[in-house]
Amino acid sequence: MTFLVLMAGLFLFIYMKEPFSKKVYAYVYVAFYLMVLALYIINTTFVNLISSRLLLIVTVIVISPLFISFLKSSNESR
Repeated sequence: MTFLVLMAGLFLFIYMKEPFSKKVYAYVYVAFYLMVLALYIINTTFVNLISSRLLLIVTVIVISPLFISFLKSSNESR
């Protein structure tokens, strides 16, 4: 489930041309996204650092601003 949420976030980030109004927010988002992705890879491949449920919660928290931005842009385009 965590992998699917991470890939949905990556798809949304690529799909949206300007996901955030300021470029700094985009850089911060990419940094947090890459940290969660690295944590997911380490957690599933090598060592269980945190539980799977906590990793899913962190993933949803990281992806939610991008999803909200996507919903706002789709509402404005109507």
